[in-house]
Amino acid sequence: MSHVSSTLSAPPSSLSSDRRNTRAPAFILLEVDPRDVIEGALIEGGYYAEDIQAVGKMREHCPYCMNVQLQLVLRYKHVKRSHLFCNSCTRCFDALYPDGTSALIVGAMSLV
Repeated sequence: MSHVSSTLSAPPSSLSSDRRNTRAPAFILLEVDPRDVIEGALIEGGYYAEDIQAVGKMREHCPYCMNVQLQLVLRYKHVKRSHLFCNSCTRCFDALYPDGTSALIVGAMSLV
């Protein structure tokens, strides 16, 4: 009977601790007009659009509803452009990197 042992080499601790301590940059939230991101119609008292499903909650909070996490809405069916959405006040936002580029626009990729 033979005994085989293997040793897993751990990554240098400096590399793994550097990754743990690196935080993603804070996004600048820019409110966008719903007509620019969702197909719909302007009606008296608001904007009517088909039901849109968010894919999950983000770390960012609505600047108007402080304790409400924004939801990510991806480009799909009636959504013209990916954006963040506040389910409480129904405002739409783009998330910008500090240099002003959108974190949500990924080329011309669509899920349709």
